Amino acid sequence: MEAQQLTLTLPPTPVAVPTARRRVREAITVWPTVPATSEAIHTAELVVSELVTNAVRYAGHQPISVVAQLSDTVLRVEVSDASRTLPTPALPDEESEGGRGLFLVDVLSDRFGTAPTDSGKCCWAEIDMAGPPPAGAAVALSLPTQRSCT
Repeated sequence: MEAQQLTLTLPPTPVAVPTARRRVREAITVWPTVPATSEAIHTAELVVSELVTNAVRYAGHQPISVVAQLSDTVLRVEVSDASRTLPTPALPDEESEGGRGLFLVDVLSDRFGTAPTDSGKCCWAEIDMAGPPPAGAAVALSLPTQRSCT
């Protein structure tokens, strides 16, 4: 089966987040192997939101690239920005206002990672659009006080 793909270049501003979320949702809901009522669509929206939010926060003044590709039933989302600093996913202390996004991406996706690129970095996540939610998603309600992802 041929892969379906959406590629976006967005400004590093807060408006990039809802734009990316909407465009990815619109694309994957019409791709033929994704059930229209799939809970994975909502998961994909949240993952895109978190990855793009981080890119906006750290991209500086350079554009952000978003690629969503569906191969069979696996959706891979890649968000690239100009920052060379790789994120370190972890849960912050209880009083912190932020810092939980990559933990959520890790819990909600089937696979997650980061990689340096020639022009910065790429954060990616893969979601099985036809399968059940990842095993970790069921325990997301009882988050540990600290967790690091490698």
